[in-house]
Amino acid sequence: MLPTSFGCFTLPFHPPRQDPFHSLGDDIDLVLLAEDLGFDEIWIGEHHAGGWGTLTAPDLLIAALARETRAIRLGTGVVPLPYHHPVHVAERILLLDNLTRGRALLGCGPGAFVQDMEMIGVDPAQVRPHFAAALETVTALVRGETVDVHTPWFTAREAQLQLRPYREPVEVVVASSLGDPAIEQLAGTGTHPLVNLTPPWGALRAGMVGDPIGQLAQRLSVLRERAAGPIRLNVFVHVSDSRESGIDEIFEGWMRQRLELYRGTLGMPVPGSESAGRSALEALIDAGAFIVGPPQSCVERITELSTRLGGLDTLILFVPGWVPNPLLERSLRAFAREVAPALRGWHAGVEKSLAAATAGSARRAELRAAMANAPVGV
Repeated sequence: MLPTSFGCFTLPFHPPRQDPFHSLGDDIDLVLLAEDLGFDEIWIGEHHAGGWGTLTAPDLLIAALARETRAIRLGTGVVPLPYHHPVHVAERILLLDNLTRGRALLGCGPGAFVQDMEMIGVDPAQVRPHFAAALETVTALVRGETVDVHTPWFTAREAQLQLRPYREPVEVVVASSLGDPAIEQLAGTGTHPLVNLTPPWGALRAGMVGDPIGQLAQRLSVLRERAAGPIRLNVFVHVSDSRESGIDEIFEGWMRQRLELYRGTLGMPVPGSESAGRSALEALIDAGAFIVGPPQSCVERITELSTRLGGLDTLILFVPGWVPNPLLERSLRAFAREVAPALRGWHAGVEKSLAAATAGSARRAELRAAMANAPVGV
């Protein structure tokens, strides 16, 4: 029931007033930290416009990190397929798969920023069918098939890949809300879902939070009836000394991104008052959509979340840029050292040995005393 694999999902967002060069350095440092802490995978996003999304080519960053890492799997989180020719996407992921010795993951989606689409001439009204056609082509190419297809958006004539996977087939993961069309797509292409428990902005107002876990549980039950394969869940987790101190550590960055990005840049109707923002944040935590608090509390909330969802394969920690780097590093270290081992059951052997030692402590103390008083043999 509990996840035994853990990762991080990084938004490609950096505050516009922050130097993009140093922001990129922070992204690299985060990947190297995740590797050192034993996280299984990390996802690197892509955006192209709006002043915030300055990480535009996750495949190039993954290529740079291929020689800097040894174990962690590196995923594109996500490549918007309508922005790229699908043959190029398939070629690049196979190249990354070889450069990383089998650690590359292809995460893909239809795209979300209309400004990105307008800048390169992608029709927002056509991104869903465009994505479906591109996904079918990419997955066929990655499987080693030859593709001959003509669509309103791209053409592939007897297309095939020259490279083959380094060790195993490249895993293709689709960022999905698990609506009915998405479930149909997941069931038919052999891809696996990466699901957000709540949107990146959380909820506009406290009264709009509802029961995100219950709603997702219903969608997952439908998916499991239609398709097999691992399920990755993307959840914001912040390990802190207490719930209250955790909220204080998050709040400034949470409000800045909500007001400057989602309200100021994207025009979403986010309330401007601090009280409304804090109420929305606390409501998300109370509903289990965000997990904030000390390690044992995080273990309990993740256990409850996994149980309600019928089990999880991989828990992905959402890293949206709300938390200052020193506090983010502290949270990730605490998760890796205290939360993940508890969920994996790694304490079981120690606890069993400790219980056995405690149960026999009185008898062993008597034996030690007898040994101390025994005459020394010649």
